[in-house]
Amino acid sequence: MAKLKLKESCYKGIENVVVTEIQRTAAHKELVKEANKQIEKNRIRYATAYNKAGSYLNN
Repeated sequence: MAKLKLKESCYKGIENVVVTEIQRTAAHKELVKEANKQIEKNRIRYATAYNKAGSYLNN
């Protein structure tokens, strides 16, 4: 069985770190929505290219 090697900071944490909560504003939500649209658009483009490459290689 494999053994996972972790850094010391995983066990002890990192000193002098302040944990804050993300402030989600309307501008932030709009940027997230745009980013998700771009990701979906590229996903479709890559899938189409992959299918075309598959048909090209099969011929």
